[in-house]
Amino acid sequence: VPSRDLDAAKEAYAKGDVDASKLAHAARAPEKHSKVGGHLKSIVYGGLDGIITTFAVVAGAAGGDLAIEVVLILGISSVFADALSMGVGDALSTKAANQYALEERAREMWEMENNPEGEIQEMIEIFEEKGLSKEDATTAIMAMSKNKGFLWI
Repeated sequence: VPSRDLDAAKEAYAKGDVDASKLAHAARAPEKHSKVGGHLKSIVYGGLDGIITTFAVVAGAAGGDLAIEVVLILGISSVFADALSMGVGDALSTKAANQYALEERAREMWEMENNPEGEIQEMIEIFEEKGLSKEDATTAIMAMSKNKGFLWI
């Protein structure tokens, strides 16, 4: 059973509340990390692409006389919008995904500084979930935790 309540741990981190972080680690609640961060890039990218393309198609149709010009306007505006949205969408979604990763890392580092016992227990449990015995997981994590330069986060 994982050793902390992730929502309470995030709230404690946001408030800078060390005691609340310790309580969150003692809660023995299942810890489920959000999967949104892994799909954030696609969500932002797809949303921008859809909005800009739709606008361009509607604007192109309004500007044409339902003749060959309409087809050309729709085609050109759609190509332009798709190219713009792909470039901007990719850049913004990459930035968002990177920011998410950096914030999670900062929270984990804060928890390690303020509640090393809770973080050590969490890592032992993760190693056990990966197939190590409790004894081997404890030995490995205790060895790593002695060196502050070794970041497993």
